[in-house]
Amino acid sequence: MDEFPVLSPDDWLTSRRMGRREVLRRGVGAGFLLVGLSQLLQACRQGERTTPQPTPVATAAGPASSEKVRIPIVNKEMSRDDIVAAMKQEGELVVANWTYTANDQLVAQFQKYVKDTYGVDVKLIYEGTQAPSTYLTNLYTALKAGNPSPYDVMAIEENYWAEAKLQTPPVLEKFLPSPLVPNADRVDEMFRRFPTAIAFQASATPGIVYNKAKVDFLKDWKDLADKRLKGKLTLPLPGDITCGGFLLGLAASLGKDYKNPDQMREVIDFAVDQIGPNVLKYTTDSAEMQQLLRSEAAWAVGFWNSLARLEYLSGYENTVFMIAESGQYLVNGYLWIPKNARHPILAQIFCNWRLSDSAQFPNDWGIEKGPWAELQEGLLGPSYEKDIPDWFKDQYYTYYPKLEQLRSQYKTVDWDYYAQHSKEWFDYYSKRLGL
Repeated sequence: MDEFPVLSPDDWLTSRRMGRREVLRRGVGAGFLLVGLSQLLQACRQGERTTPQPTPVATAAGPASSEKVRIPIVNKEMSRDDIVAAMKQEGELVVANWTYTANDQLVAQFQKYVKDTYGVDVKLIYEGTQAPSTYLTNLYTALKAGNPSPYDVMAIEENYWAEAKLQTPPVLEKFLPSPLVPNADRVDEMFRRFPTAIAFQASATPGIVYNKAKVDFLKDWKDLADKRLKGKLTLPLPGDITCGGFLLGLAASLGKDYKNPDQMREVIDFAVDQIGPNVLKYTTDSAEMQQLLRSEAAWAVGFWNSLARLEYLSGYENTVFMIAESGQYLVNGYLWIPKNARHPILAQIFCNWRLSDSAQFPNDWGIEKGPWAELQEGLLGPSYEKDIPDWFKDQYYTYYPKLEQLRSQYKTVDWDYYAQHSKEWFDYYSKRLGL
């Protein structure tokens, strides 16, 4: 097993010339734990008075072998050796997520990371669905029966976290901040939901992906009622966040308040009566939508902005994403750990890895540009900007918003309200569609 890296004399000397803020930024960006950063900051305070000597410190992999840190989720003081032993005992973990073209590579890369970093062979069971509400149903059922959670990490949209945190008794672990997840400190505060969750996406948004060679009139959601789209449109099925994003967007486009039940019924009536005649199929199957777009059986599909990037960079240059004039809602994926997770140590290791440079920018995974752009969902914080690959630097901000744009131009959702009322929307929508 590889030893933890140590700070070289050059590193220590550099730390003397940096301010405290810069030391924190660079240290957290490199994955150093607070125990190591405290030594660096002490060097800054000493300035030119002394020449500090290099000392073994912990990295994002965990504490040094003899040093113990408290891991909140298990309420234990653990050394590196303790953590490695726990990982060996756990042996595997189950992550609930969406489906990615590069799912197999994601699994292989995490397993390789654990082997290279800790010398431990583990198995990642990476479940994928485009209807994540089924994960919550399975979780609630298991916990109510007194059984362990079927999942160790939930990597799904923020609305599901909002629903879960409203449950009684609690179904989420309070695990942040954690010495095993130092990369969480790199994530901008707008994406932190401490102590129970942290975003792993920055700019995910539901919308309309369309063929610009066939459609040149889409400016906002209400334009989906244009008769020129008859038989050439797919929309998501009621019941999950893809559909929820559609209804939120349509409400904004029509000038309606999604917190007003009467107005939301009007929104759904518009969706059924005005847009419905144009719908070829209601589906949330991304592979089916790809096929329909590529064959031109559909000219527009209701899905996520990642599909437009995937298709465009896969050679389908007419595939674009509609940025709605009424604004786009952010619906990012968040990492959280359910109560009674069977593998809590590996769960945190996965969360930290998912926020790492490599997992945020899979430049060395050997995948094509399309799948790369499907996985990459924007900058979680400024320390990640250095990882934008050379082939994409000139175009990156054409496809992804900057952090300041996310704060000022994108719309946020009252997820507590959504969690409490979206089922009412879906039930009415399903009834109107005769489902």
